[in-house]
Amino acid sequence: MLPVPPPPPPGYQGAHRAEAERVLPRRIASVAVAVGIASGAGAGAHAMSGTFSPVAGSLDLGGVPDDTAQTGKAETVHAINLGSETVRILRQEQLTAMETFNQASGVAQNGYAARKAAEEKAAEDARKAQEAADAGKPPKQRQVEGWIREAIKIMAANGTPVSEANIADIYTIIMKESNGNPNAINTWDSNAAKGTPSKGLMQCIDPTFQAHKLPGHNDIYNPVDNIICGVRYTFARYGSFERHPGLAGIRRGTGYVGY
Repeated sequence: MLPVPPPPPPGYQGAHRAEAERVLPRRIASVAVAVGIASGAGAGAHAMSGTFSPVAGSLDLGGVPDDTAQTGKAETVHAINLGSETVRILRQEQLTAMETFNQASGVAQNGYAARKAAEEKAAEDARKAQEAADAGKPPKQRQVEGWIREAIKIMAANGTPVSEANIADIYTIIMKESNGNPNAINTWDSNAAKGTPSKGLMQCIDPTFQAHKLPGHNDIYNPVDNIICGVRYTFARYGSFERHPGLAGIRRGTGYVGY
């Protein structure tokens, strides 16, 4: 007669081990987190809940299989309900991911707000500095420079390479050409003799004005429209203010000449 085998130790579950809930979540964490973040904790729990085969689970989720899993001789499988622990893991991972995302978003928003505030302050400081500088200028100069600034904005928006750094150059041309009078007409030079007298702030003749005006700026006597024409003509013919003959003459000390 064969001896009777001793009874199994407490907790023994046969040839197949059942993963404890505290160990199993680590094995499924990578899958659970992906499912939870992509589909929500509820969907992840639904996909992962129910019964679970420790053998199949260890193979599917990367665990180390039992010897019986390799031989395929298992006769019993102990089902484990994963619902409560899996949902807890998924929800915790989602909360952590959302907290990280919200923190990053907050940093970006705060950074944008800080830059925006700095830009607005710089613009306000520049405006106040300009007002302080203008306060000491004669009214006529302030008026002419106001026309120049308006023309510069329009030209810059239409691709002319001009900025407020060119205000002094444009102002010099205007004062030399017309003394700041938008209704000035030259009745004595060669252009006048040909029947096309120079007109306006920058003394443009009609053909030049028609060739270099911008759409919607059609009045040769309008200060802004005339400045647009004169500046665009300067760039078209000379390439820059540095090559403007009048400004170049002033720099050389030979005096202003018409352009």
